Amino acid sequence: MLITSSRIIYRSTFLFTVIIAGCLFTPFFQKGHMPRQSLSAKITCWWHKKMGQALGIPVQVFGSPDNRPTLFIANHISWFDIHAIGGILAVRFLSKAEVAKMPIMGWLASRAGTLYISRGGKTASQQAIQTMVDALKQDQNVILFAEGTTTDGNIKHFHSRLIQSAIDAGCNIQPIAIRYPHHKQLAHPAAHFIGDMSLGESLANILRAKTLSAEIHFLDVISTGDKSRGELAREAEGMVRGVVEKQED
Repeated sequence: MLITSSRIIYRSTFLFTVIIAGCLFTPFFQKGHMPRQSLSAKITCWWHKKMGQALGIPVQVFGSPDNRPTLFIANHISWFDIHAIGGILAVRFLSKAEVAKMPIMGWLASRAGTLYISRGGKTASQQAIQTMVDALKQDQNVILFAEGTTTDGNIKHFHSRLIQSAIDAGCNIQPIAIRYPHHKQLAHPAAHFIGDMSLGESLANILRAKTLSAEIHFLDVISTGDKSRGELAREAEGMVRGVVEKQED
């Protein structure tokens, strides 16, 4: 119990310090976009890495990201996915519009270039697609969590509508498989952020965890030429599923 309490206190203090550092750096270096080789991109990656260190989550990387503006397509397990990927890759995340209203973290996300999609069906999707196209054409990476929600590690159907952005921008897509290994389970229970679980509950689980780690697998790049968005979604889903389900065996 004493060890667990000490772990929580240390990680909480470290985490608070990193968040404060982010708040101090953001007004000077974050302008709401993320050019891949910019100073703001490097600072953002550094901050994401520090978040992982503060939470005690080492991130192991397999493969490498494409060196051109790319639409990355990933599965989604935890809010920490953002920090795990953001510590490796200068990328603009796509998130629900509600995130922008979150205290502190919403402001940090917006200044770091997060792209938002509002509820509202086809019209909202078309607006999001155009925003993603603009970012990709401006030499910026974009990432899409294609399941549209977090999971317990079981891969859900990859939605294809927003993949149209890569076709319209004339860029490649690259699937990313995210894992939080734990024996033969698909994801470590402490990483779960599903159902009615609040951010506070999830954070408490992570702070208490003894052996939580993340894996980021950059898979083969897929050309969008002569393929429909549905075909691209199925191909990306199959590649991610292959890594996740193979690792479970």
